[in-house]
Amino acid sequence: MKNIFNVLSAMLLLTVLFAGSGCEEFREALEDGGATYDDPNSETYRPRFVVGVFSVVEYPRASDLEKELPMPNGRTVWINTNQNFSSKNLREVRVIPRPGNPDICDLQFRLDRQGKILWQMLAGNNREIPVVLVVDSRYAGKFIPELPADDGRQDNWVTLRAGVDHYTARGIVKFAKKNYIHYNPDTSSWFSSLFGGNDY
Repeated sequence: MKNIFNVLSAMLLLTVLFAGSGCEEFREALEDGGATYDDPNSETYRPRFVVGVFSVVEYPRASDLEKELPMPNGRTVWINTNQNFSSKNLREVRVIPRPGNPDICDLQFRLDRQGKILWQMLAGNNREIPVVLVVDSRYAGKFIPELPADDGRQDNWVTLRAGVDHYTARGIVKFAKKNYIHYNPDTSSWFSSLFGGNDY
């Protein structure tokens, strides 16, 4: 009898959650994995919409450093698996609507200091040569990297004219900051945990 009561209580709780917070919000909470999975400082955090930028391999030899990626148009592109840039150096993302084409958009990346250096190398080595934007190991678009503004600031933005679909763009924007925190943990917390939180 007690087990039946527990099952009925759980069903009632789920009904209240669906009715009170709305189905859409509940679905989003489930997709986010709950509070522990949503905290980038947590060991249980799962990075999502992870960004990588890779060079195109024009004449693939199917070596270990090459990978074939399927594209939405049914064709494939070969990339060098040594990535040139990743979410580790991506502080923030903005979406730029593509004029005349509401189905796709471009992106702006806010880079950290190391990211700016990596991007300068990427742009310098790929002048007029497209590179591939990969999100969660899937092809997201091609673009020619533009140099960041050399104004001495730490919050440099670069534009990616990659023609990304809106779902992917929203996901990159949503998780960019959390992924950055996850890949760049605050080292000061390591010492506080070693010494029981005391200040020395």
